Order: sequence, then C-alpha cells, then structure tokens
Amino acid sequence: MHYVYIIYSPSFDRYYIGESVNAVNRTQQHNSAFYDSASTSFTRDWQLCLQLQVANRLQAIKVERYIKSMKSKAFIRKLLSDESFLINFKEIIRQKFQIEIE
Repeated sequence: MHYVYIIYSPSFDRYYIGESVNAVNRTQQHNSAFYDSASTSFTRDWQLCLQLQVANRLQAIKVERYIKSMKSKAFIRKLLSDESFLINFKEIIRQKFQIEIE
C-alpha cells in the first residue's frame, strides 16, 4: 500500500502534497527536517490533514500530481472539509486513472 498525503503548516498557511508508504512517519520527517533541503524544511509545524490509500507508488504519484495540477488552496481545503467533494474526487480519480482510493 501507498499513501498520498496532505500536510498543513498553520504558521505559514501552506499545504504540501506528497506520497509515502507511511504518511504519519513522513510527516514526522517533514517536522524534523529529515531531508534538510526539502521544500518543507522552512518550518516544523506540519500537521497531517488527509491520507488517501492507493495500491502502489505509481498510483500515488498520479493522484499526487493530479491534486498538485489543480494549483488551488481552495481545492485542497474543499477536499479536507467537504465529504461529498472528497467522494466525487475519488470517483473522478477512478474514472480518469482507474485508481481506487481507500
């Protein structure tokens, strides 16, 4: 299994979308600057907001890129706050990429 995750920094009001085999551990790595040159290393207050489970890394990368292609904080906030929007998003991913999101 693999995950697409969204983390949020309250101090900078920024979201980050990534993929990992373990979203909780990866969030801890973001907060500890495990990768000191990462684009998230400017703060240590990342909070895990959403994790979407898919079958493998290739699927996770496709979903991650799709979310990033929206280039919209409003889109991300809607994913996080509106259950029907999230359900619709999962259906779009299923139809567009034949990927099932758990």
